[in-house]
Amino acid sequence: MEEKIINIISKSLGEQSTSSEERQELELWLKENGNKRFYKGLEMYTKNTKEALQMKQADVDRAYEKHLNKMTQLRATNRMRVFKKVLPYAASILLMAGLFSAMMYLGQTDTGDSQEELWLSAIEPGSQKAELVLADGKVLDLDENKKKDEIKETDGTIINNTGSSLVYDVSAKTVTKEIAYNSLVVPRGGEFQLELEDGTRVWVNSETRLRYPTKFPNDQRVVLLEGEAFFEVSKDKNRSFIVKTQGVDVRVLGTKFNVSSYADDDAIRTTLVEGSVAVMDSENHENNLLLNPGHQAIYAKDAKLLENKKVNVDLYTSWKDGQFVFQESHLSDIMQKVSRWYDVKIFYQNADVGNLNFTGTLKRYDSLDRLLGMIEKTNEVKFFFKDNTIIVQKVFMK
Repeated sequence: MEEKIINIISKSLGEQSTSSEERQELELWLKENGNKRFYKGLEMYTKNTKEALQMKQADVDRAYEKHLNKMTQLRATNRMRVFKKVLPYAASILLMAGLFSAMMYLGQTDTGDSQEELWLSAIEPGSQKAELVLADGKVLDLDENKKKDEIKETDGTIINNTGSSLVYDVSAKTVTKEIAYNSLVVPRGGEFQLELEDGTRVWVNSETRLRYPTKFPNDQRVVLLEGEAFFEVSKDKNRSFIVKTQGVDVRVLGTKFNVSSYADDDAIRTTLVEGSVAVMDSENHENNLLLNPGHQAIYAKDAKLLENKKVNVDLYTSWKDGQFVFQESHLSDIMQKVSRWYDVKIFYQNADVGNLNFTGTLKRYDSLDRLLGMIEKTNEVKFFFKDNTIIVQKVFMK
């Protein structure tokens, strides 16, 4: 509850859009004793700080001291029990609201490498890492820096771990006819590769879970995906390959395609590179379409509608080749990818800054400061960094 209300208040103060449910939850919170007075103080803090940022020669120290004095006076009027009640929210909310203040302004001065730049330089890009959940529930940590080894499943399946990929040995004889399932879990800031027992190769992106059998049965090949993965399916005319997500099923015989099915995205996107695939509503197979190379199936989760769209496939598949490719892409979409890959949080100072469009190609394994610096060269946006959070600020041209 604490983290949720903090996020809602941060969005409200940052002039970001909030849902009706979030607004209702904020109203209920404001009705609690002492919260409305505390919120008004935060509003005043944010307003004064924005005015300070717009001053050409703002005296940051004086402005910051002024805000602190006002907040001190405000807190002094509250009883101790009210202060204790709101204290758990105070530190986190003030951090988010306070990011509009002197830290941001000082970050624009030409005084050499700032502490902020040092923090950004220290943020490493993602790496080859994942967890493998075996059929018996045992969890193995997979990391490119760890010792490479051979894993043996309880049914006799042999799995070779190279440090950056898993390869299932097709020659290994299983000791049971029951289907055993493994799950590859890739965290934020990670990616991993996988070669299934039929020879199908899978590139698994950050914040993704893929569940699959150690050996496919004779009739079909089915895997379950939550997140994003690129598939290079080995051809088998007798067994279709099916990727199941929370919304659509993607059916193929042998092809190359990408599926993005993150829980917090409003749509599931299937992008075809080679071959052909059938994409269908998982609850209504009559709602389906057939994709040709260079096309994308977009499944709107709320409306449960499928759309066939011609796209530049590089925009959706380049991640597996170590690149970010953008073409008139919304900054909000770009920063969502950055958030998952570098494992950082994103905070938008301006309500509309996420709608800015950018075009370019960036290296996925570049440091975070270099990547953001390339975007800043457009002179449309400025980035600041504090406590693992990137603050995105729109640049207003004079």
